[in-house]
Amino acid sequence: MRTFGEWSYTCDRAATVEAYSQESGGGVETCGCIWCRNFLLARDHVFPLAFTDLLRSLGIDPHKDGEVYHNGRLAPGRHDYAGWFHFIGSLERTGDFPVVELGAGFTVWLCTGGAPALQSLKGNGLVQLEFHCTNVPWRLNEPEPVTGASAHRGGRRSG
Repeated sequence: MRTFGEWSYTCDRAATVEAYSQESGGGVETCGCIWCRNFLLARDHVFPLAFTDLLRSLGIDPHKDGEVYHNGRLAPGRHDYAGWFHFIGSLERTGDFPVVELGAGFTVWLCTGGAPALQSLKGNGLVQLEFHCTNVPWRLNEPEPVTGASAHRGGRRSG
């Protein structure tokens, strides 16, 4: 049994690694919207080392998200995004626990997997690892939209 914050969970790392190896990319690679294209360029600068280390310890490829979405423009050049990854396992201790801060403006929490997942993970017991970041820079070499929130949620959809 492992713990993260106040959650307790199990993880089948080998099965998770195998599932991710079958995918060519995550949600941001499958979407052509401006928000996902920006996140694709920014994610390696946004994900704290503690987060990528956590993902890798679970068998998750940091470049293969289940979905990422844009919540809004906070200021010129600064955006709010959130999203999730999944791993094969189960939550053993759940609750309304505080999120875990892994960096300035970057929080993470666990929940039972119910959101769209990569195709190779479907049919397994999944734990959802959600993240929220308020420090995403504008990296695209095209004009930054000035609207506050995006109606688009990029990424894969279950169907």
